[in-house]
Amino acid sequence: MVELSRDVALKMYELMVKIRYFEDTMRKWYWEGKTPIFDIGAGPIPGEMHLAAGQEPAAVGVMIHLNPSDAVFATHRAHHVAIAKGVDLKRLAAEIFGKRTGLGKGKGGHMHLFDSNVNFACSGIVGAAFPQAVGAALGYKLQGRNNVAVAYGGDGAANQGTFHEALNLAAIWKLPVVFVIEDNKWAISVPKSKSTAVARNSDRAVSYGIPGVFIPDNDLFALFEAAKEAVERARRGEGPTLIEIETYRFYGHFEGDPEIYRPKEEVEELRKKDPIIRVRDELMRRGWLSEKEDAEIQARARSEVDEAIKFALDSPYPEPSEALEDVFSAATPPPGSKADVGMPPTSGRVLPAYVAISEAIAQEMERDSRVFYMGEDVCAYNGIFGITQGLCGKFGPERVRDTPISEAGFIGAAVGAAAVGMRPIVELMFVDFLGVTFDQIFNHMAKNHYMSGGQAKMPIVLTTAIGGGYNDAAQHSQVLYALFAHVPGLKVVVPSNSYDAKGLMISAIRDDDPVVYMFHKKILGLPWMSYPKTALTHVPEEPYTVPIGRARIAREGKDVTVVTAGLMVHYALEAAEKLRGEGIDVEVIDLRTIKPLDKETIVGSAKKTGKVLVVDEDYLSFGLTGEIAAILTEEGANAKYRRIAVPDVPIPYSRPLEQYVIPSTDRIVNAIKELAGK
Repeated sequence: MVELSRDVALKMYELMVKIRYFEDTMRKWYWEGKTPIFDIGAGPIPGEMHLAAGQEPAAVGVMIHLNPSDAVFATHRAHHVAIAKGVDLKRLAAEIFGKRTGLGKGKGGHMHLFDSNVNFACSGIVGAAFPQAVGAALGYKLQGRNNVAVAYGGDGAANQGTFHEALNLAAIWKLPVVFVIEDNKWAISVPKSKSTAVARNSDRAVSYGIPGVFIPDNDLFALFEAAKEAVERARRGEGPTLIEIETYRFYGHFEGDPEIYRPKEEVEELRKKDPIIRVRDELMRRGWLSEKEDAEIQARARSEVDEAIKFALDSPYPEPSEALEDVFSAATPPPGSKADVGMPPTSGRVLPAYVAISEAIAQEMERDSRVFYMGEDVCAYNGIFGITQGLCGKFGPERVRDTPISEAGFIGAAVGAAAVGMRPIVELMFVDFLGVTFDQIFNHMAKNHYMSGGQAKMPIVLTTAIGGGYNDAAQHSQVLYALFAHVPGLKVVVPSNSYDAKGLMISAIRDDDPVVYMFHKKILGLPWMSYPKTALTHVPEEPYTVPIGRARIAREGKDVTVVTAGLMVHYALEAAEKLRGEGIDVEVIDLRTIKPLDKETIVGSAKKTGKVLVVDEDYLSFGLTGEIAAILTEEGANAKYRRIAVPDVPIPYSRPLEQYVIPSTDRIVNAIKELAGK
């Protein structure tokens, strides 16, 4: 039995009172100016509002055991957790009102709250918090810090795959993390009895060999005891705990919810068991709280909340142009060696790209202890494509970490690790596996910096293999960099040779924004794969950077410009050599970076030659080829334009079919001739 002191009990009670008054006050302001016909955009508080009145114990009973340097990842209904964690109440209120002084400068709103001062974050995506808390806990473990990470989710979130992937990762890595399930009986309108096969989500803990604790009836004091044990267990290095608390939300899933799915009698009955009244009565029964003290607590809570609301109302809205800020961190060159923007050197050692990439990672891991590598088969196996060769032996399996086949889980963990100061490199073995990781990459890795108003740094490198040519068919042969480039907040690089492979990797690791590092299998120089010999270049031994966002002119010419990236650079260079004897002088631009695109180099070359061919191994529609066409038009390049890309079909298996859809040297030659009028 855990001893509960009067001071701690009163502190928890006051937090609960403050949370309830905050939620009820926000509810009043939410409906201010809204007509009887619900208009989600009207009034001083726009958007949706998910209130946690009734669920106060779930937040307070756990947060009371944490310190500001412990990390918390919560869900869309999280005002109670934020307040209990110590998030600045004024800035919280201002964010909900969409003001410039808010936690995220008005960019995140109430479902996307961040406060780096107390390591709090929440997300509007159900189940997203679980793997991120795992990553934060992993970051703490790698740094040797005695901190704990906590993840929150509702009973509905416990049916997400990320929940199970996260529990498994936390268990096998014995991480200091506590998972909290708020069982409020409803996943929007679906009752738990119809959505969950087990009566208690806490019983699922046994599947992962970790403790599972069930707290019935919104019991603050029982949760206080269980959470204390779980947090202390985590700090001792004994691994994760799953806690489920039976709770209830007094209001609808969101404000304006007609609540046709749950009987009014059910709500009325549970309101009779208001946790704040029950805690107050228990404190009075113990002689720890008088009527006068209770009145003082109520007055303090009202005063603090009212002051926060006034601050929010008095604060200015952001200027409209501020919508374009905070997509990326401040634009400063990566620290360290001087950037090189020219051609690869012509002397010195020659390395295949897979060795150059491995060397870059090793040098950065030596330079910065926060850098670590994580993915499937990356330790003993050296990675499927060899880019982690020798790293596990040099840095150990903690920093070169094999993962289960749980892409959403370990990529989400990279997001969480970055949130607590690590600089993870995480490998998605094939880009084709992207589908199971969309949320963590597109909704969190890419957006957290923006939604937090610049607070949340995401220095993550996501490496992945791209491209066809080996008859691996539709699910192992795509390029897909246009998908990543389409999402604000991601940088995308595609090296074409060994020199750029090393320099771009070092730049990516040192960048404070998420960088998707996409290497074509056919430029790696692996002994068991065919590759163009021009992909092997001289590579300096010392660290160097190739700047992100700068293309290189791989071959100068005056008649036709070919713009391309990755493997297609070598096909373009081969085509240019073939055409030299026919009197066509071809300029080849190696983009190196897809996002941000080097428009200046592209447009400058187009204006010089007046003819542009874009060659792309990605799909034709809605991709790079169309984007460059639009840029040339908008910038007044006045150039003739052609494009070659994979037609809008999945990559086929049969050799003649694959060769037909993937751009080839001969197709490039013919397109250049057509442009040149030859």
